[in-house]
Amino acid sequence: MSRFRDLKQYVREHPDNKMAWYLLGKEYEADGQEGKANYCFNQAQEIYEAYEHVHVPEDILAEYEEKLQEAARKRKKVLARRRAWLLAAVLLLLIGFRYAHAPPASSSAALEKAAAASSTVFTAAEIGEPKAIGLAAASYLEDGRQFPASVLGMRRSGQWLLWNSKMPVIAQLEPGEGTEESLIRNYDPTTCDCEADVSKQEQQAAQAWVNEQESLATLSSAITQYRQKEKGFPEDLQSLNQSFPNNVMSGSTPVMSRFFDRYAAMLKRQVYGQDIPSLAEGGRPVSAETLGGQPYLNQPLEIVVDRSRHRLAVVSGNILLRSYEVGLGGSKTPTGTFEVTDKVVNPNGKSNGEFGSRGMQLSDTDYAIHGTNEPSSIGGDESHGCVRMNVADVEELFDMVPKGTKVTLTDNVLPEEIVVPQQRFQTQDRQDQTNNKKVYHWLN
Repeated sequence: MSRFRDLKQYVREHPDNKMAWYLLGKEYEADGQEGKANYCFNQAQEIYEAYEHVHVPEDILAEYEEKLQEAARKRKKVLARRRAWLLAAVLLLLIGFRYAHAPPASSSAALEKAAAASSTVFTAAEIGEPKAIGLAAASYLEDGRQFPASVLGMRRSGQWLLWNSKMPVIAQLEPGEGTEESLIRNYDPTTCDCEADVSKQEQQAAQAWVNEQESLATLSSAITQYRQKEKGFPEDLQSLNQSFPNNVMSGSTPVMSRFFDRYAAMLKRQVYGQDIPSLAEGGRPVSAETLGGQPYLNQPLEIVVDRSRHRLAVVSGNILLRSYEVGLGGSKTPTGTFEVTDKVVNPNGKSNGEFGSRGMQLSDTDYAIHGTNEPSSIGGDESHGCVRMNVADVEELFDMVPKGTKVTLTDNVLPEEIVVPQQRFQTQDRQDQTNNKKVYHWLN
């Protein structure tokens, strides 16, 4: 029935093609459906008369029919391209890829040529999950990229994928020697006793990509929070970096400045239900270093506090970007869902007060996430209900999550391990975020 479907689709899109009607009629005739065959023959008109009275070699008819079917198939692929890529990835039937488990003795000539012409792009996937690498490979095909891409590996811990600044390369995608061929090299440690040969320059590029994605995640979350409050999109980056109490963000980064216009335009298209052109269609990339051209961390940042394990995490969907040890108040620390309503620098009027140098109030309550002048209380239940953090941790968190961020306090959901980078996330060009009009009396 695939022949019927392809030909029927073609005549729907090309109703004036009388040869297509004739061929569809012949299919129905062979299938014993004379009524439908006669209808198609009537649509074919003079083509039917000519071909029924003149002997035409069967191979010529078959070749023409195959061309029509191929045209119909191509049209369906264009209309449902993303679904087709995903299906191909899930099944690992990646047409155009050669597959290699082990690394070659040396880089291929095609790789060297491509690397000289353009830099590597990146994405990330779960270690030990072939489908995830397959999806990355499908994205590579969809992009039509002609230079290398690296897939960085995230380790799973329970429900979370752990993001960090030194994720290993678990696969490499690159152009093949033929014009229609691409190559996938698998370095996943669960399936291959091998490691990617990654230069220092490539390691630095991967680190820069990780930093870029974190900045874009903060920017995206800030735009989302601004839109929910103001019922519109920010006109510029400064709209997000106003003085307290309108400090959606604590400042900006060079990445945010560089990509704000493109990212805001993309988010508008998403909100208004407009398609975002792929790179293969000439779409403009928001994140040129990312496979697919769009930021990898596409879910709003959220905060999760695990009371039972004394952990606070920053997450995007099921990707865990940070996990800090915190001090809590045992049963005094509530469970439930809140949001960051106030973001304050030096909530006590000084950086070394009982609330430390940063404070984030939870839903206009007496609970807050803040620093402390009692670092020994971190990891214990000595607070009156608030979430206490070390100085470096709370200052990074303050810069990373925008005002309005969702905060969930619960039990037994986060891993035990601490996830913090050596080089902390930090914004620049900070505005005044102190509040001289209010004395905070959080529960500490």
